[in-house]
Amino acid sequence: FLMTKLRLGRLPIQRDIIFKALYNSSTSSIKNTRTMRAKTEHMKGYSLLFEDLMQGQFEDHIDIIGDKGGAHLSMLLFNNTYNISKTFGILRKQLRVDIYVIRVVRNPYDNIATESVYHYSHVIKKLKEMRNLGNTSLLEVPKTALSRSAVEYFQLYFASEKVDAAADKTIDVLCSDLIDNPREEITKLCEFLGVQCSEDYISKCASHVFTEESHTSKLINWP
Repeated sequence: FLMTKLRLGRLPIQRDIIFKALYNSSTSSIKNTRTMRAKTEHMKGYSLLFEDLMQGQFEDHIDIIGDKGGAHLSMLLFNNTYNISKTFGILRKQLRVDIYVIRVVRNPYDNIATESVYHYSHVIKKLKEMRNLGNTSLLEVPKTALSRSAVEYFQLYFASEKVDAAADKTIDVLCSDLIDNPREEITKLCEFLGVQCSEDYISKCASHVFTEESHTSKLINWP
């Protein structure tokens, strides 16, 4: 809704309205995560809930506000003929703040394989069984699913490149680095955003990071 108005030049949009929309999106996401927690943990083996941290809450004031739905923003801008830098320029003017972009980078083959697998519940079940049993056989995923996921992945990649170029400041976080050194990478993110993060906060965040990287691509029978 907000990006549509910006795209069409329907200004001004009050600064507080944009911030409130971002905050409401955050609180709504937390509520949905709580509701879907059991299903998410069953399907993907993890939860995005940090029960002992202030997700969707704040005290006194907010230093940084944002949204984790970067894929949706990237594709919205990618599919629009309106110049991304102009859109970001409007945002900067309305918000009077810098725009930072955090991009998480994972092996493309693993991303494509994972997205393809999660389109099919029976394939997810088989994948979990294989991991539990240490099975080394390969998963059969429909070629159409792999092809669709590959196209979507590279569309997102090229879109994210344009978004990165238009932002004031960007950082790439490698999944492999985050898993190998979670405390160090989380500290880098705090420094990138210009906020002081306590040792307790960093430790609690680091405790949610997987201990080893998932290589779904090695479990797929590629065409």
